[in-house]
Amino acid sequence: MPKPKILTYIDAGTFDGTSRVMRAIAQQLLPAAYEIRAVMAGDIKDDAALFDDTVLFVMPGGADLPFCEALNGAPNQRIRRFVEEGGRYLGICAGAYYACRELAFHAGTDGAICGARELRFVDAVAVGSLPQLTGGVSYDATPRSAAAAEIRTTDRLTAAPVTLYAHYHGGCRFDLGDATSDVAQILAVYTGIEGAPPAIVSSRVGNGSAILTGVHLEMSERECKDALCGHSDMAAHMHVCHKLAETGKARLEVFRQLLVHAGLTLR
Repeated sequence: MPKPKILTYIDAGTFDGTSRVMRAIAQQLLPAAYEIRAVMAGDIKDDAALFDDTVLFVMPGGADLPFCEALNGAPNQRIRRFVEEGGRYLGICAGAYYACRELAFHAGTDGAICGARELRFVDAVAVGSLPQLTGGVSYDATPRSAAAAEIRTTDRLTAAPVTLYAHYHGGCRFDLGDATSDVAQILAVYTGIEGAPPAIVSSRVGNGSAILTGVHLEMSERECKDALCGHSDMAAHMHVCHKLAETGKARLEVFRQLLVHAGLTLR
């Protein structure tokens, strides 16, 4: 009997921490219960059996435009069909931008990346980055544009609201417009931004669902420190790791609840 599969995309555009995402998920699962596999764009294009027995497709952080270049057209159609037929999609940071109806990244600037996207799992505009969380610094791929963002869960994710710090680095908020309903659910909000906009959302997609998060719940204090190792100004950014440590247990529990929401069986 084949094991259910969890696929994580690792091709162009994904960030150095993709292996961390896979490891963080694996650590929460029942031993040997799932096959965890890294996949490339070519696998999605050419492997006819790729989605057989797959329960979750993970699109991690990184950069959205290379995703578009590699997956627009038939590969995105395969991903969408997998979800519509009962699968789950977990989009983290860039993977969340990529799965919205539209994104507006640094709109109005010379480096703006804006426009419609094919998957359209959530009827929302993904808006970022969010300098309100980083002391006014827009995303620039350096630690100075990272933060420990305070978020609060809703009863769609946890039995009672939980407030915690989660690692943030260039992610989005979700402008749902009038789409907030049983179809588009808000799982957590940014408490540090006026109006407390959505930070994590989910949506039904046919018989399946998509879960999108603008923050990195998979990232612990220790992994934050590891990511900073080697930076000449490491000490200037350790405050982010210290904030994550303040609510480390809550972060892990909310991450686990997110995986349960994605249909996984945990240890």
